[in-house]
Amino acid sequence: MAEKKTTQLRRIFEEPGTTLMPFGVLPLHAQMAQRAGFPAFEISGGMSAWWMGGVADIGWLTATEVIQQAAAVARSVDIPVYCDADTGYGSAINTRRTTQDFIRAGIAGIHLEDQVEPKKAGGQAGIQIVSDAEAVGRIRAAVDARDEMDPDFVIVARTDAYAAEGGSLEEAIRRGNLYLREGGANAIFYEGLRSWDEARQALAATDGPAYVITSRHAGRHPAIDELSAMGQRINIVPFLLPGVQEVWNLLLEIRERGDLSAYDDYLEKLFAVPKDSEAFVGFGDGFVSPSYADARKWEAAYLPPEKQRDYAGSISDD
Repeated sequence: MAEKKTTQLRRIFEEPGTTLMPFGVLPLHAQMAQRAGFPAFEISGGMSAWWMGGVADIGWLTATEVIQQAAAVARSVDIPVYCDADTGYGSAINTRRTTQDFIRAGIAGIHLEDQVEPKKAGGQAGIQIVSDAEAVGRIRAAVDARDEMDPDFVIVARTDAYAAEGGSLEEAIRRGNLYLREGGANAIFYEGLRSWDEARQALAATDGPAYVITSRHAGRHPAIDELSAMGQRINIVPFLLPGVQEVWNLLLEIRERGDLSAYDDYLEKLFAVPKDSEAFVGFGDGFVSPSYADARKWEAAYLPPEKQRDYAGSISDD
């Protein structure tokens, strides 16, 4: 019997060493992560706001919208999917239902933050956080819902206390240990630290599994062995940046030239890659499941002879 995805994700957070976790939005992104051999995938809350809604990461998307999208991602792959659940979309009571709905959607774990509503994107000015009691109540509501439905479902408590009004590294660490001790979170996520030295301090001072997302000011990431030695349980891989910047560059070039020559140049480079190469992705449909080959197999198995397609005699775009 296949191991549950929740069990797989829990092991990632419990075992020592750093796991690199691709960070995106769409089923295609998760399928790319799986094909590349990564053991799990995370759905980004910020990127979901930008890619799905075309809005700022200010809690604009509803729980219904986010969970529906997350379910599609989870269905598309065999690896566990971990998802940003913002503040739980309301009070601790709402957080309880949010957790239940993520479990039903096939997600393997979520992280919950301690911001007040309306929330801000990590690292933005004006962040405020709720009281200790309210933050712990959110986590406990999620933990209780987890324990009733799937004890292996992962609950990570994110703290924005570092970048909040009047915040500090010390306050973030205090909060992290509080959420482990009194909330029962599986792990802590420290948001927006501005140096790897601060990350080392936070991880060393946390009484349980933890990870840090640093701001760009921290500079290049340490080597994976160093991250592991620091205690960084996972490290996100926001591999979609070229999917924004390079697409924008191509669009600008097409506008400047005033014709399709820049697109044609790109297409020539794309299809110059051998089709049997791992590097060849075509338009991206090579990652999807079910695949075109699956559809042909099912047609042959289930359709009557008069409904079978003449693939051999068809003109195909090879």
